[in-house]
Amino acid sequence: MRSAPFTLLLSAILCAAGCSDGGDGDGGETTGSGGATGGTTSGGTTSGTPSGATTGSGDTTSASSGATTGSGDTTSASNGATSGTGGGATTGGGAGGEGTGGSDGTGGGASARVPAASASTLREAGEKANPPLLIGAAISGGGLGNNDYKRVAAAEHNYVTAENEMKWDALEPSSGNFSWGNADTIVNWARQNNMKVKGHTLVWHSQLPGWMSSMTGKANVEAAMRRHITQVMGHFKDRLDHWDVVNEAVQTDSDTGVGNPRMRPTVFYNQIGADYIDLAFRIAREQDPKAKLYYNDYSIDARNDKVEFVYNMIKGMVDRGVPIDGVGFQMHIGPPNNEATGADVAANFKRFTDLGLEVLISEMDINRCGGVVTADEQLTYYHDIVAACFKEPKCTAITFWGINDGRSWLNSWSGALCNGQSSQSLLFNDQYGKKETYNRVMNALLGK
Repeated sequence: MRSAPFTLLLSAILCAAGCSDGGDGDGGETTGSGGATGGTTSGGTTSGTPSGATTGSGDTTSASSGATTGSGDTTSASNGATSGTGGGATTGGGAGGEGTGGSDGTGGGASARVPAASASTLREAGEKANPPLLIGAAISGGGLGNNDYKRVAAAEHNYVTAENEMKWDALEPSSGNFSWGNADTIVNWARQNNMKVKGHTLVWHSQLPGWMSSMTGKANVEAAMRRHITQVMGHFKDRLDHWDVVNEAVQTDSDTGVGNPRMRPTVFYNQIGADYIDLAFRIAREQDPKAKLYYNDYSIDARNDKVEFVYNMIKGMVDRGVPIDGVGFQMHIGPPNNEATGADVAANFKRFTDLGLEVLISEMDINRCGGVVTADEQLTYYHDIVAACFKEPKCTAITFWGINDGRSWLNSWSGALCNGQSSQSLLFNDQYGKKETYNRVMNALLGK
């Protein structure tokens, strides 16, 4: 194992001076400023066709209230509460409990998730766990043209995030004109294979069409955001009940989450102000009272400046009654993002679940390019981070950002240091064979 990165040593020194358990971030999804196929890098995410982000966010009830938190609307304790951390809020799904009430183990009173005795696929391991854990993958329309891709994706996963097909530029390329074909293809395929779908993403600074990114005037931007959320959620209503509402609203001086955390200067923030996040969640709740609504970001998984800022931002939303259900930890480990241990991830999960929220691993991959993460470190990270989610009953899903190494967005993004070579970042090789990373993930899901 190589020595700890300087950013982690710096964070440890800062924490010794009195920080609460935070997280060392992971790098992000493909953000519009620097994508795998185009754009400029910005804050660790890259935009472009080969990328994506997931966001998560939580519910609105504080953990000290003792009530169940629903996806935005407050519900009585009879809708599924047992005592939770800090007084007992259990996160409920939708209007008060999509299987997250206390008795099924995913609410505040649960102490641990019970693994399956055995499983032949990751999907089976997640489904047989008690409470169950969704096992997801980012799916691309192009990938669905490959039979091996479809076979592995359907056999191993029961949760889908569209890699790029549901981002703003794909769905609303010109103002008020929507294009649903590619997104519908992914959603329909997923439903045919009994897989849930998370919408990704409603509000994000990257992969915006030019007409939107250049818009000025608070009223204009707010109206465009409202129309987009309303039309997109309306189109997929009754097919999707999980949404990344706001993605990557915070940036730091380093993609590792270190230095000067602040709101990202997006068209939404610049024209509306910080209130755009609350507004986006409230609009989303109006469209679907039962959906799970998430905030999603990168480099919030280890101990750093960014996770402190995001935690305080989310806590403020919860305190204000904003309808948020959970937080998505992207978990892009390795260049250009941070590295996070299983213990770091577990500590950060607890901070957010103590607010009454769900947590998710939303875009996991571990990049081997640049010689930054060794083969042994990669195996340890995959096992320990997945185990941290498995052991936390309020960690409801793990999504890997792709199926096999050959199709990883990291391979073609300059920030990943791959220079066109394989990032070796996922669970299946180019021939869709299981790698040792797959075995380590399976062991974690089986409690080994």
